Amino acid sequence: MRVRQEESTFSAVSEPAPALAVLRNELKYGLRFLVRDTLSYERRIQTLLGQERLSKERLDSVTNRLLVDTLRAAVRRIPRYRSLKTDFNVASVREALVEHFPIVDRLDLTSRPGDHYPYEGVPRAWTIVGRTSGTSGTPVQMFRSLDSVLWENAIVGRHFHWSGYRPGMRRAYLRGDLVVPIDRSTPPYWFHNRYNNQLIVSSRHLRDGCVDDIIEALAKFAPFMMEAYPSTAYELALLLEQRNAFLEIPYVYTGSEPLYPHQRQLIEARLTTCVMDHYGMAERIAYATECEHGNLHLNTDYSYVEIVDDDGQPTDGEGHIVGTTFHNTVMPLVRYRMSDRTRWRPGSCACGRTYPMIEPVSGKYEDTLFGSQGQRISPSVVTFAFKALRGIRYSQVAQVAADTWEIRVVPEAGFNEAERNRLIENVRKLVDPGLRVIVREVDEIARTSAHKYRWIVNESKPES
Repeated sequence: MRVRQEESTFSAVSEPAPALAVLRNELKYGLRFLVRDTLSYERRIQTLLGQERLSKERLDSVTNRLLVDTLRAAVRRIPRYRSLKTDFNVASVREALVEHFPIVDRLDLTSRPGDHYPYEGVPRAWTIVGRTSGTSGTPVQMFRSLDSVLWENAIVGRHFHWSGYRPGMRRAYLRGDLVVPIDRSTPPYWFHNRYNNQLIVSSRHLRDGCVDDIIEALAKFAPFMMEAYPSTAYELALLLEQRNAFLEIPYVYTGSEPLYPHQRQLIEARLTTCVMDHYGMAERIAYATECEHGNLHLNTDYSYVEIVDDDGQPTDGEGHIVGTTFHNTVMPLVRYRMSDRTRWRPGSCACGRTYPMIEPVSGKYEDTLFGSQGQRISPSVVTFAFKALRGIRYSQVAQVAADTWEIRVVPEAGFNEAERNRLIENVRKLVDPGLRVIVREVDEIARTSAHKYRWIVNESKPES
């Protein structure tokens, strides 16, 4: 696809970034652009845009056809389902799903990979492998087809269309990408991805001594929209508030963490923006996008979603999200249950899109962590330290002093001194080099009185 690049005079007075780091970023984002932004990208988006205002009956028909394709692929590829017949049809596929496919969860995948993975759980050389963050234990691998990656990119692109964004318009990115070393003390603290006209800002540098340069760079770049974690956008808004300053970014897209009302309020005020949140996960079994009227729409051409109670039965009350992937014929996940909970929201939306609506999703309770210099650390940034580690069943990250984190680990086979040291080194390399990190093995992680699991807890909040 030919990108419609806007004329950009963006530049920032700063020391040049190391040549090797610039080259690495050029290769990374250049290759990503070549793979994801193909000639079919715009066609896929147009197909998706054409589906979002269909009548309920026609939209259900689209969902049912995709569900039939997924179940047939599951029978072909996943050992657990190979004995099932594939005579699913569009009219009865939802009933067949419930009758023949039991609900599964993370433990099923980790304890019986031979039943739930193709290739006996060993990816082929050409297999695209994604991983969960590992915040609840050892990361779970997901095998993906290239086609599913392209559809994922188009689904995200459709949500961008809801704000009026089009490819080539300026956009900023304030999530977890490590585009400059975290110990860098002079600008730039960002990288200009020229392929997508995207300013990728290091969220690790949202701190005094660096943030004024970041604010100036964002003001000069003047993005139409910014992608961010709720916590990183909120931290930027707090730093602007401390300076009695504002940025003008028309739209901020948030995701990967819960977005709390107080965060939204300050982000909208200090970035003079409209926040559009979304809900998704590495397993790619559900995707919900916020429209311009503030409602969260479940994208039924992305996956098939059920909301079930603790007994696995459909409920109109709050229940677990259970989803079935679409588009990924390599490893379809069928009726995969998340710990996240929500409920259906009745009625229709003034935006005119006919996708069903859900209430905001409640997941793990999270507190606030602070770095060695008192800066807030995004929970999603912390997840980078856990990726590719082995032997962790559950974990909890606790701030026990102003500059000290204690990581509590419920170990499994494979967790040893080398993995312990890798975890400590990952925190120092990917999160904050000045932190003191203690790894403590425990038999279990304490839960709240409501039996809620808290991955991040702050037991020694800094003085305000």
